[in-house]
Amino acid sequence: MRERTQYFATPVTGVACDKRRDDVLIHLRGEFDADTAHLVSDAIRAWRVDRTVIDLSGVSFADSSLLHTLLDARTGHHLVLAGPLPHQLDRLFTITGTRPLFTFTPAVR
Repeated sequence: MRERTQYFATPVTGVACDKRRDDVLIHLRGEFDADTAHLVSDAIRAWRVDRTVIDLSGVSFADSSLLHTLLDARTGHHLVLAGPLPHQLDRLFTITGTRPLFTFTPAVR
């Protein structure tokens, strides 16, 4: 049985979580900036699991606030970022040099 919890900030930005057998899958949708990045950290903290998969394919905009949240989330458990990554987000990881700090997978599994 999968448990689903949702956290929404606005009609176009949200976070939905699926507890799976060995991990939690967190789907991001919309724009993540200083006003909404906390939704991601709230979702990560809500689940006490060793492995978290974050689906970034639905992100339409992200700034350093989301990047900072993801960097902080690496502490204490295994974080996997799933794509396909939107171009702007792919560029954010590349320009900041943070790509090597994360584990990426091309799609949610």
